[in-house]
Amino acid sequence: MTWLRLLLVGTVLILSCQGIKVDVDIMDNDGNIKIERYHNYQDMENVLNQLDSQSFVKKYKIGRTVADRQISAIKISGGFDALKKRPTLRPMVKYIANMHGDESVGREMLIALASYLVENYQKDERVTKLIDTTEIHLVPSLNPDGFEEVKRENGHNKDLNRNFPTWKEIGLDVEKLKEGREPETNAAIHMILDNPFVLSINFHDGAVVANYPWDDTRVKASEKSEYFLSNGVNDRTPDNDVFEDMAKLYAAKHTDMHLGQASCGTFRDGVTNGVEWYAVNGGMQDFNYLFSNCMEITLELSCVKKPEENRLQGEWKKNLEPMLSYLEYVHRAVHGIVKDSNGDPVANAKVIVEKNGKIVKATKSGEYWKLLMPGSYKIKAVGNGRESEWTDIEIVDGPGPRVDLQLTKDGENIDNIEEAESENGKVEADGLKVEIIPGFCLQFQIWQLPTWCKQSPIARSKKAQVAVPARQPVYFNWHFPIFNN
Repeated sequence: MTWLRLLLVGTVLILSCQGIKVDVDIMDNDGNIKIERYHNYQDMENVLNQLDSQSFVKKYKIGRTVADRQISAIKISGGFDALKKRPTLRPMVKYIANMHGDESVGREMLIALASYLVENYQKDERVTKLIDTTEIHLVPSLNPDGFEEVKRENGHNKDLNRNFPTWKEIGLDVEKLKEGREPETNAAIHMILDNPFVLSINFHDGAVVANYPWDDTRVKASEKSEYFLSNGVNDRTPDNDVFEDMAKLYAAKHTDMHLGQASCGTFRDGVTNGVEWYAVNGGMQDFNYLFSNCMEITLELSCVKKPEENRLQGEWKKNLEPMLSYLEYVHRAVHGIVKDSNGDPVANAKVIVEKNGKIVKATKSGEYWKLLMPGSYKIKAVGNGRESEWTDIEIVDGPGPRVDLQLTKDGENIDNIEEAESENGKVEADGLKVEIIPGFCLQFQIWQLPTWCKQSPIARSKKAQVAVPARQPVYFNWHFPIFNN
């Protein structure tokens, strides 16, 4: 029997070296992605079922829709038993598409991406490394009911991207968060809260831009959550530099997005802050950041929500590289394990970066990840009435360092961060300010006639951005928001 075992092992090794042939309708005979049509619900299920036959792929459901369709996800993770138990410190990334049923390009991109990754595992060095070091979750359609009926809303005619809990619900238990919400929303809520995702994308159509939070105005998360030491400024999060970098990465790798000159809207560098574009209350992007460690951006891939089928292959060529690059971005995070004085992992410890307004929560196994821009930082952990020493770290433009943190001292000292809006040292006089229309406001002061504000809230938000260079196109971030996000 020994020779038989050796033969089986040898066969597996040979097949691994040769790669895996995936027989799905989205590929040509040479294994290249070729998108010639849209996949309806059953077509999509068939592709995912075929991919599920591979040893490093698992199809699963995150919930069911109003019409009782299964909301399918696919997990891709290489290595021995990696599907059964995520290897320690392997980061998780998720891509979700088609939460608006009539926005269809992202759905096809994720069906194609799943097929591409599976087909090229053990063939392409980059794909193989990505799958062997990252746990990738893809949900091609959060709203399959809406796709089948070619409408934005779900089966109850609800907009799912206005249906998530906001900062005002922080502190409620999961069952309270779910009360009165749509089944598709609750499926996403469970997926987000039950897994330590680090990075995410929410795919939409209706513009060509990468959108980063906040989406909602006047978020005051620090009043509700012990994980927020500040709320950020100018409707931007405490991690705005990283969010903006994430958005710019996708836009820069995309064939057209970085130009910011799509016919349906202009955006400098192809990116925008959510509120600066238009406010969204109850969106999934903000929910991720408010209620978990996960950092999500929203991508708008196409001016036309459901373009002609002969345009899909072109969209694939535009989006393959940025989708891969964004998956790789997760490995830039500083990461490690929080341990007690005996060297055992500490579940749910808090990991703090000095002068950063968002604390991350360690997993049940003590793991943490924190994305930071290149630079020098101090980091520590607290938990169970103990804390670690501050550790100096250096973040470079590349893979993030592993930094384990050991709780060796008594105490859980966490200092709040005050982030004031800077206006080059100038402060407007006190008084009541009333925004008449966006960008224009009147200032009322005692014993004085009303005057125009020196700067309206909108103007201050604009000033926070980098000025547009001379003789370059001017970007107004215009669009008709009723049709988007």
